[in-house]
Amino acid sequence: MKRHLTLFSAIILNGFVFGQISAPRTSPSKPKEIDNISTATICHDFPDHKAYFPNGKEGFTKKIENVITLESVKLKKGEKIFKAILNFIVERDGTISGIQVSGTNEKFNNAIKLATKQIKGKWVPAKENGNVLRSKMQIPIVINSH
Repeated sequence: MKRHLTLFSAIILNGFVFGQISAPRTSPSKPKEIDNISTATICHDFPDHKAYFPNGKEGFTKKIENVITLESVKLKKGEKIFKAILNFIVERDGTISGIQVSGTNEKFNNAIKLATKQIKGKWVPAKENGNVLRSKMQIPIVINSH
């Protein structure tokens, strides 16, 4: 009888000891691995038509030349022309934003930026499959000092 009692108590005790161990908890649902997420990239390198100014880029640069004031801008010795690159975004409504100018003459760059902001008239935005798009524009600006 002692043997049965010992065996019985070992089984009961074993149940209490091992019964308290729970299965390892799983972490909350993990996000999908980045490799498994499907993404769509839309590239507007070749729209049906690019953004354009009603009189073309030449008309736009002519307006800049008519508005710009160069009194405070000085040429470096040996220079006869001002050069800069004008970058901006044509928004879906034809307005421009994000104006940036790069060139060697900082005062000329600032004058170009101010003149660009003063120009009246909207661009015709780019379109692809009938949808109006935002687009980046880059226009070289060259003004002869004579």
